[in-house]
Amino acid sequence: MTTKSPAGLELPRILPGNPAWIQHAAYLSEVLGLTAAAADVRPYEYPLPALTLEMAGEVIGEIAAELTAAAQDTAPPVVLYVLPAWVLRALREVLEALRAAAGEEAESSLRPMLVLLGESLDYPRGWTPAEMAADLEPVVAVLALDSPAVRAAATDLALNRWRPGTETALTAAFAQWVHLGVQL
Repeated sequence: MTTKSPAGLELPRILPGNPAWIQHAAYLSEVLGLTAAAADVRPYEYPLPALTLEMAGEVIGEIAAELTAAAQDTAPPVVLYVLPAWVLRALREVLEALRAAAGEEAESSLRPMLVLLGESLDYPRGWTPAEMAADLEPVVAVLALDSPAVRAAATDLALNRWRPGTETALTAAFAQWVHLGVQL
């Protein structure tokens, strides 16, 4: 089920209710926000516009906060999430930019900025651009997953109904997440 809104196409997605799949990437919200600020000042040095970096960071932070705020023992096994298509595109573009920056000979200012942020932010350990890309991959995989099972489960959750096929759709979605290497 997709609908047209003034902002563009919205994609209904189901997300694992356990925040473990996104917690490893939660720090990227801050990293991408700071990188967006730098790209806003010097846009010619960065491979992506500041808005793309900012939106990717915001959606990661939003999802991580929402899933973490829910009590672990009462959290549903899945959560319905409506994702604007342009945000999914921004996440994919950021993932590709992180992969490119992971190379030792990256030509943009993105690599030095990511290395600096990965080493200097107040976190228990530092991150390299390659680790940042690896942490973002499962997030993009879950949000990009668009299969009949995901669509069926999202529709049933949106309509607040439980049919015999709903359990089958959820089981298939869980299997797809496991196949993608998402930690449930």
